[in-house]
Amino acid sequence: MKKKHELTLVSLLYMLLVIFIHAASECVTGFRTDSFPFAVMCSAHRLSSYVVQGFLFLSGVKLFLPRRDAAFSYPKFYLSRVKRVVLPYLFVFALFCVYFVAEGRLALDLPYFLRECLTGGLVGHFYYVAIMCQFYLLIPIWRFAADRCSPALTVFVSLMTMLICRVHLPEVVRLLTGYELTLNSRLFTTFLFYFVCGIFCGRNYDRFAEFLCVRRREITVLCAVTGIVDCLLIWVIRNGVYYPAWADDFHVLYCTAAILCSLSYAKAFAERYPSFAERPFIRRLANASYNVYLIHPLFLFVADDYLERTGITSLTGRFVLRAAAVYAVSIGVCMLWEMIRTQIREIRVFRSH
Repeated sequence: MKKKHELTLVSLLYMLLVIFIHAASECVTGFRTDSFPFAVMCSAHRLSSYVVQGFLFLSGVKLFLPRRDAAFSYPKFYLSRVKRVVLPYLFVFALFCVYFVAEGRLALDLPYFLRECLTGGLVGHFYYVAIMCQFYLLIPIWRFAADRCSPALTVFVSLMTMLICRVHLPEVVRLLTGYELTLNSRLFTTFLFYFVCGIFCGRNYDRFAEFLCVRRREITVLCAVTGIVDCLLIWVIRNGVYYPAWADDFHVLYCTAAILCSLSYAKAFAERYPSFAERPFIRRLANASYNVYLIHPLFLFVADDYLERTGITSLTGRFVLRAAAVYAVSIGVCMLWEMIRTQIREIRVFRSH
């Protein structure tokens, strides 16, 4: 199967945007909401906030790309997810636990840590892993839908299910069982539409890629218009001017447009510079991207501790220093680990021969 370099490039873009989102969070919460710096930073933050949805879309695409290899094996699939997704998560989760206990931020409470580990808690970004694992566990359903169901109908049902469940599922659960559902945001139903869209775009990837090229102008206009409206909505909400009840639903439209737009331009870039994604640095960075996603908040916490000790209070200055440190250290450490892993694999192959 021919490599889809645009998927690699977009994955890297999303990883970089995730770091920006977390590095900029202090500015978004700290700037005066009626100031120009707040408008700029809040808009950039909001425009970047489609990346988790994009990651889930890409996961659906990659899982269902047409392949010529052997028949699908559930044991091999689940084993590969454990090795590639779960084990790195458990390792990094343990690092965060050690850090929080050593710093005195949390007491040593194993039942609490176990519960947070299973539900994707402790640190905000871990919820993505919990949601992704839910999608993996339900892979028989997604394979059945891809093989037997109408793409248009399935995508429509997934959209309506997502919109209903993310608002009303706690109420439904409470009425049926009396249980107070507090983790609705960490359930796969909250992001169902994006993953299901990825399934059918992956299964029909050639047609999807053609659509991205042919409709690039329309996709760009849609992304720009919805992005502007989305920024205006979050500005009026944060300033207490007006709270539109439909703001979250509109954000779904922006996220969808942004995913398509980023993929469309990544496709154009990959076609113009076909060797770019094959460069050793880019390949290593792509291999390290999941680990960068997992561990980067740890370096953000360390950077914050340093800034507090040095007495730096300027939010703009803190943002620049936080971003520079976290980008450099998290990417550097994870790429170094990938290089070490590569060397270990090569040594094992050499010894086996």
